[in-house]
Amino acid sequence: MYAIQPDVTSTTAEVVIDYLLLKQQKLNEKLFLIARSLSETAIDKLVANNIEFIDTNGNIYLNNSAAYIFIRRKHLFQEKSVSNSQISFNNLKVIYVLLKSPDILRASSEELALAAEVTSITVNDTLKKLYKLGYLQRQRDGKYIITRYSKLLERWEMGYAETLRPELLLGTYTPTLRSKFTEVADNLIQKAKENNFLIGGELGAAIATSYLIPTGAVLYAKENHQLIAEELKLKPSPEGNIIFCQQFGSHNAYDYNQSKQIVDPLLIYAELMMENNERLEETTKRVFVKYIENRQQNA
Repeated sequence: MYAIQPDVTSTTAEVVIDYLLLKQQKLNEKLFLIARSLSETAIDKLVANNIEFIDTNGNIYLNNSAAYIFIRRKHLFQEKSVSNSQISFNNLKVIYVLLKSPDILRASSEELALAAEVTSITVNDTLKKLYKLGYLQRQRDGKYIITRYSKLLERWEMGYAETLRPELLLGTYTPTLRSKFTEVADNLIQKAKENNFLIGGELGAAIATSYLIPTGAVLYAKENHQLIAEELKLKPSPEGNIIFCQQFGSHNAYDYNQSKQIVDPLLIYAELMMENNERLEETTKRVFVKYIENRQQNA
């Protein structure tokens, strides 16, 4: 099995490694990384974690029962903060909408722009970029279809952890009074609709699957999250288990469950994948099978 990533830098190396290790654990099979370019730091970290790789600069690492090869070509990769192939914050907002509703590609770019809350120029730029990267295919009428949904989902997971989540993060909180999270969770569920926020993270996964006993939550707010925190009797804490994130676009809610204020399972799935936690492994699989797999099959 293999995984493909464009550029792996010192900034993104740890995110990529966590993702690959979790994927290996889920598949119970070793993954081989194929990359366009690997930085010096990325190579060091990949070797330290015994992740085999090859890139277009000639760097290669194999360490298995069949062979041991380590070729390192120096000074061929210079890290850049901006690259034409990088997926930006606004690109990820468009990708999210595509993964949630693949049929929206048949609509106008204006409708897609409205859903992602970006400009039509950003939509067209994103579609062209995804086409060049092989995630989309252009039809005779000029419209696109998703041809590699699973790979685009993987890119979304990586982009969420690497770019989107840090931009959306508003603050981390803990209950003012010491309480079991089960008691706090009931209050969050009860207050979500009247305070106009959506529930994600472990609590969102628990609601979506009826399987997990959650120990925390990610709350996606549209309005002033500090006022919501006061209403919920929460206080700021870097070690808190209740995280506030900013909603983005107009499609963050899960459309088919109006009784509970949960975010779309794509966001829940990305949050669970970020954790790289064995306790969440079965829940992550359930979220995928129950909510995402069908979208992949119908893309």
